[in-house]
Amino acid sequence: MKRFGDEVPEGPSPQFAINKEIIENTHLHAAAYKLNMAFYEVRGVEGMRALEETVRYLRAEHPDILVILDAKKGDIGNTSGAYADAAFGHLGVDSVTVNAYMGRDAVDPFTEDPDRLCFVLCRTSNGSAREVQDFGTDTKLFMRMAELVKKWNKRGNLGLVVGATYPSELEIVRRIVGWEMPILVPGVGAQGGDLEAVLRKGTDARGRNILINVSRGIMFAYRNEEMAGLSMGEAASRAASRYRESIMTVLEDAGRW
Repeated sequence: MKRFGDEVPEGPSPQFAINKEIIENTHLHAAAYKLNMAFYEVRGVEGMRALEETVRYLRAEHPDILVILDAKKGDIGNTSGAYADAAFGHLGVDSVTVNAYMGRDAVDPFTEDPDRLCFVLCRTSNGSAREVQDFGTDTKLFMRMAELVKKWNKRGNLGLVVGATYPSELEIVRRIVGWEMPILVPGVGAQGGDLEAVLRKGTDARGRNILINVSRGIMFAYRNEEMAGLSMGEAASRAASRYRESIMTVLEDAGRW
């Protein structure tokens, strides 16, 4: 919320109000919304209420749009089960991001409902990811994670998180898991990920099974000089439309649409 500065609206739930404005101005261009749990937890009870309000609003007004809880949960046994119940049962989201460092036990509870999707961290977009995820010689740790998730995917509701900042690694992951597994790709926009490379290396012959995530590039588009005079929602709409157009252009040029 601090990042919004003077743009924070007045009222009982400013965080939800911002989300609603963004959603209402971008939903025509969006396949999914990813809600980063940390930015709600940091505001305590008020933040968690805003998260619940946002999910309820999406469910009521835009039921066909996927809702992803970016929580990066990672535990075992009853604890992992409780995390899954909180996300899918209490909140009612469609998908959760999970950290599988503790192995299959951290993932299984999130796959019990075949209608819910679990994205497992594989090759993340942050710069220091190499310190851990490149461990190994012939088979890097991120490659082993892709192999495991493919093996665990008995219900067909597992996906991977692979950052747009590592398109070569995305190509490797695709060779491992095939073209059917969905891959969530953060890092386009503010982090400088290569959108064209991601689409060419990550989509199937029909341009499917890649979910491009753009957060700051849309939410804070109103700060760009070219967006001067536009409201937060108007700027977000224009930015989202441009990203969608860019995606379609690449897919059409590649003969995948």
